[in-house]
Amino acid sequence: MAAADGLRLRHFPDPRRHAPRAAGARAPRIALPAAAIGEDAACSLISSCSGRILHVLFVLTGALLVGKPCPAETLLRAAGPIPRVSIVVHESCVARVQALLDRVGRRQGVETIAAPDDAALWGWVQDRCLICRDDRTGAAVIVHGSSAEAQDAARCAAAAQPGSRSRPTTLRLEGGNILADGDTCFVGADLVDDNAAFVERFGAEIEARREIVPIGGETPLHRRGPMRFAIEPGDLRWREAVDRSLSRSGTRQPVFHLDMLMTLAGRGGDGRLRVLVGDPRAASEMIGLALPDGFPASAFDEIAVDLERRGCDVIRNPLPFVYFDDPEARMREWFYASSNNGWVERAEQGRSRVWLPQYGYGGWPELRATDEANAALWRQLGFEVVPAGDFLPLADQLGALNCVSKILEREA
Repeated sequence: MAAADGLRLRHFPDPRRHAPRAAGARAPRIALPAAAIGEDAACSLISSCSGRILHVLFVLTGALLVGKPCPAETLLRAAGPIPRVSIVVHESCVARVQALLDRVGRRQGVETIAAPDDAALWGWVQDRCLICRDDRTGAAVIVHGSSAEAQDAARCAAAAQPGSRSRPTTLRLEGGNILADGDTCFVGADLVDDNAAFVERFGAEIEARREIVPIGGETPLHRRGPMRFAIEPGDLRWREAVDRSLSRSGTRQPVFHLDMLMTLAGRGGDGRLRVLVGDPRAASEMIGLALPDGFPASAFDEIAVDLERRGCDVIRNPLPFVYFDDPEARMREWFYASSNNGWVERAEQGRSRVWLPQYGYGGWPELRATDEANAALWRQLGFEVVPAGDFLPLADQLGALNCVSKILEREA
């Protein structure tokens, strides 16, 4: 909510302070059946946008279960049209999740997978494994790294997809930094920088049939820590964290994951791949909030120009950069209210749909304008828009709908 003194306050509990913690949680290992290691058959990622969404996975941690409504309830309502939903949750929270399912009127097509209470579950399930298809058999292949979190994410996905195979990789990967459709796979420039011979290894291990295209701006960016600013003339007791969406100093990505600033919409009538690229400048003008000093607006423009040069049909969409204030800590924390981080379901036959996170709630009623503008863009592209609900609680944690879910299966 907006305070009388002009501060922008959270209208929800901050999970960093209020989320329950599992007593005795140590290592993020969970006792779920491990998938069998598969043969080194060629495989490819499932599309980021094409085909009906048939199966979605959520890992509902304590941070997603605080607030009224809690983010978990918002997610379950958004997933209402999805035929199958799998939920991993601590054993002690199963009854609460069942109550949420009753509240949203969803019991059919849902399975709940109980993990021990001392398991340190990771709610941002998008990033710890990749879902591929064996090019020969069509079987699901779950690719994961060597970290305990990555292996446990693969176990979650395997438990939700009986018959799938898992494949370890030594590549450092994050699912939100990879977007694929048709004959193209976009990868964030950070992945190329973090892995020796990334393109060759990624093609051999994970993406056998698509062209791999690194995405980033032209100039390395500097990540600053929290900085003093005058919230009132002469009052320098406050700090603001402007650059927390940058992965590190030297990155060429203006946001740590591509799915926070880019959305694939499938090929248009002219055969070009349609790509929505966030435009923070346009959003700034729409909501009347200036971008902070040092904001990397040019990096978004450079990415859009690069995609156009590669033959994509680039559509710029409003991408707000906003903040919440914490009077107790005297801290202002900036974040993206990203409509790019949704679910896209482009169908060859019948209606296509897109699930868009919304942000015009609480202290940010101005964001209704960007919510509506983003919805209008998608309708112009021929999509039915499914409003996904209030995602400010997740955006405040630097994520949204796609970050906190894993699409396990699409219609071929």
